[in-house]
Amino acid sequence: MNGLSYKPYYRSTWALIVGINAYQHVPPLTYACNDADAVAAIIVDELKFPSDQVIILKDGFATKQTILDKFLGLREKAGDPDDRVLVFFAGHGQTVQSLHGPIGYLVPVDGNPMSLSSLIRWDDLTRNADLIFAKHILFIMDACYSGLAIQRAIPPGAKRFVSDMLQRLSRQVITAGKGDETVADGGGGPKGNHSIFTGYILEGLKGAAAEENGILTANGLMYYVYQKVANDHRSKQTPHYGHIEGDGDFILQMPNMAHLKPELEQDFLVKTIIEVPEFTGPFKGILAKPTFAVKNGYSDPNHPNFGRNEWSNKLGEKRFIYPEFQKNEISNAFSWLSLIAEPVASQPISINIEEEVKRLPKLQAFGEKPFEQFSIPGEIRTTLDSIILYAKLDYDSPFWSRYLRLDELGNIEYADTKYAFIEREGVRCFRYVQIIGMTWQFMFLVKHLLTSAGYRLGLRLLVNLVGTRDTILVDFSEEAGKNASQWRQPFREGRDGLLNLSCPHPNLQMEYQLVIGDLGDQNSREIINDLTRKLGLAYNHQSSPRCFNYDTDIFPWQQYLNGRWA
Repeated sequence: MNGLSYKPYYRSTWALIVGINAYQHVPPLTYACNDADAVAAIIVDELKFPSDQVIILKDGFATKQTILDKFLGLREKAGDPDDRVLVFFAGHGQTVQSLHGPIGYLVPVDGNPMSLSSLIRWDDLTRNADLIFAKHILFIMDACYSGLAIQRAIPPGAKRFVSDMLQRLSRQVITAGKGDETVADGGGGPKGNHSIFTGYILEGLKGAAAEENGILTANGLMYYVYQKVANDHRSKQTPHYGHIEGDGDFILQMPNMAHLKPELEQDFLVKTIIEVPEFTGPFKGILAKPTFAVKNGYSDPNHPNFGRNEWSNKLGEKRFIYPEFQKNEISNAFSWLSLIAEPVASQPISINIEEEVKRLPKLQAFGEKPFEQFSIPGEIRTTLDSIILYAKLDYDSPFWSRYLRLDELGNIEYADTKYAFIEREGVRCFRYVQIIGMTWQFMFLVKHLLTSAGYRLGLRLLVNLVGTRDTILVDFSEEAGKNASQWRQPFREGRDGLLNLSCPHPNLQMEYQLVIGDLGDQNSREIINDLTRKLGLAYNHQSSPRCFNYDTDIFPWQQYLNGRWA
């Protein structure tokens, strides 16, 4: 296929849809055929796939031989380089360990897991895809198995032209989960009567995964489904997705069906999103699930949706209208501080959410030192596996100013926009003293919560500042330091040079590893010193950290505490 040139449109479109409920040798499924019918209907009715070019195999027709025959038959049907092919499979999957790692299999209706020759080896499909000249092939696999040879082909956060993606080869896949997970077939999708995975596939295909300009790509669809399934409290699956080959992108929808017309009349810039391949090392025991931070959008600081999740979307911020500072407008927060703590050891940990509902709202101090007196928000919300304590931005506002979230596995997040961020005279600012004080207190709150649950081992701490580009640092220490000197404060002496010390990065993330049971004055101070240094560098501060008293390492705790009442 090397040397082929592609046009910025599709000449023809084909689909192979497989759904199996009534298996011959394994337990039946309930919704797989319904999933297949629904996918077939939506790609025909809304995405304008030609109905006579959508091949559907269900139950008794979905034998190994028939599936392979129909797939290989696409060599002749989708023989033009500018064609595209979608393959959807809803059924059982299986993983077998080999000398070189896990190998994934699909189970056809006549497949018997005791006889591997009766199954469809996943990489047989990918190798046979080389025989199909269509430039774009997308596999959507509602089955759990391992062994996906997925690459990260597209840099996250970049913007690409649709015309460019249409003129590059791609083989892409998303699978519902890994080999040690179970397909949630019990009608758990967003509208019931579909699996969780296919339910969100359908939701995404109907437009929920499209960009604001109406462009729907495979990359966007897969990221949407990954986020939804990974964060659905009913789900025990972790989808994986990415490129098998190439770096194009399967275009599912464009305004006015422009991708199906002989000439692309209008081009679009589309954001690309980080791909989440499955680790395929030789030992099953080291296959890692996405972390709490990754599931909640804190994986890539360069990504435009960094930090965006169900809970952070509830944060709001006040924007004071310049120059009439008595007026302000409230909207979704663009900038905030997020502190995330994740237990990383294999030691079991279980947080009793019902007990924390009774205890946490009353917990304001767990020691005598300033960093042991974390301010807990007062309002409570619970989910199946977590407790969220939050404060509203205003009494009658739908937005939150901050929240603390604790789940039953010991993952903890604190997000704050009220104390961490301020907009002043049209300048967006992060508050240095408040950020450092909150981080310091958060570490000891985490220690208290986790050691109370019996966990004293490894912890990953992430300090995230969201929406930092072109912001500045304010709220320096106001106390006298070395030689009785004090830091010059932004805005105090007019619009001086301090207002030019802005951050060039879209977001900031600092990561620390610690043993939570051993956290004390000295090692917490080491983390804080490193954090203050990195924040200063990010904002081009060529001095000792200005959150400490002038040219010292003394933190102004009283100023921090007073700022909590401002």
